[in-house]
Amino acid sequence: MNSDTAVPRCCFAAGLNQTKKAIRAARAKCVYLADDADDHIRRQVLDLCDDSGTPVSSVASMEELGRRCGIDVGCAVCVELC
Repeated sequence: MNSDTAVPRCCFAAGLNQTKKAIRAARAKCVYLADDADDHIRRQVLDLCDDSGTPVSSVASMEELGRRCGIDVGCAVCVELC
């Protein structure tokens, strides 16, 4: 298959800084936010998502979100990139 016609593959980036960069660059398809994340992190992410119109999905815990991202530690927020 020609690389010019290849379907783009989505990937995930974990962490607050990577998520904020992706939202600001309009590269965020969806943001996943742990319910037990610190309030200051949740506020930052929710404000950015609200301003940019980026959808946010809630995940029960940082531990669960870390597993979903394929990392061995808890994760407060991650972003799906396209």
